[in-house]
Amino acid sequence: MKKFTYLCLAFIFFINFAGTYAQGLYQKGTIELKKGKTIEAYIQIDFRFPQRFQQSLTYLSPKDYDKSIKTGKIKGSMKEKLEPKDVEGFTLADGRVFKTVKYVDITGKAIKMIPKRMILEQVADGRIRMYKLYSRTTGSIEKELADLTFGDPKILIDYIQNNFQLLIQKDTDNPRNVIHINLLNYIGDNAQVKQNYDNNHYGLRNQF
Repeated sequence: MKKFTYLCLAFIFFINFAGTYAQGLYQKGTIELKKGKTIEAYIQIDFRFPQRFQQSLTYLSPKDYDKSIKTGKIKGSMKEKLEPKDVEGFTLADGRVFKTVKYVDITGKAIKMIPKRMILEQVADGRIRMYKLYSRTTGSIEKELADLTFGDPKILIDYIQNNFQLLIQKDTDNPRNVIHINLLNYIGDNAQVKQNYDNNHYGLRNQF
């Protein structure tokens, strides 16, 4: 009987912990829709699976988020979703900005693909914009990353946040991966832009 009681208590603890962890994945922010409309929401940001928030947007309304805090549970019916084509991007309360862009992955064998809309973290703005493309953690991934997915979640998250690809965008062009271009040549065809780069106006020399 005692063993059964302990198992029940352990199960209840696990459920409560899982609910608390899930709530911690939702961060307060503002979603920017098309035509200038905005939504105040709690946006799911889970760096164990960065492909999720880069490929779609899951969020809770403030009302449902408050309800989840009181009950300790997030029901599936509370979750709302938007696709990259539906949003311009979003801004988190901590100041981080994410924007919808079209990107063609020409690394490896993925050449001549149709541009894919993704929601990426923007780290430099202006005529020259730069984004972080975080690695996916499912499907075809590098062995080093695959090994981390079975270990300590904190180590995995630290790895994801510190090992990303940089995409750079000039004017209205689609973003390009910096590993495929000469960065200074790419942005230096305009005297003012080159001077801004030399003066670290874009922050590219000290952000990474």
